[in-house]
Amino acid sequence: MKNSIAERVNDFLKNYPPFNLLKNEDLLKISTQVSIIYLEKGDTLFKKGDSFNHHFYMVRNGGIALLHTTPNNIQEIINISDAGDVFGVKLLLLKKIID
Repeated sequence: MKNSIAERVNDFLKNYPPFNLLKNEDLLKISTQVSIIYLEKGDTLFKKGDSFNHHFYMVRNGGIALLHTTPNNIQEIINISDAGDVFGVKLLLLKKIID
């Protein structure tokens, strides 16, 4: 039986680095292991102080902002990730170095 979700993930990922450098069979294996989450505008994915998770993220549609709240309670945009952007990888690498 075909896994249409994995095929759709594969079709998306193959257009963006670093996934576009992988063999299709390797990319399909990865595509069967993804978790998909949906966020609405204004939702928070994670915040400072949350426990570490073992995931990185990729934006499919829309965008996601990395915000910093100043001591005066003003939110500043640090970075914006758009469709195809991967984020959270630096934290995974840092965690590997520390462990």
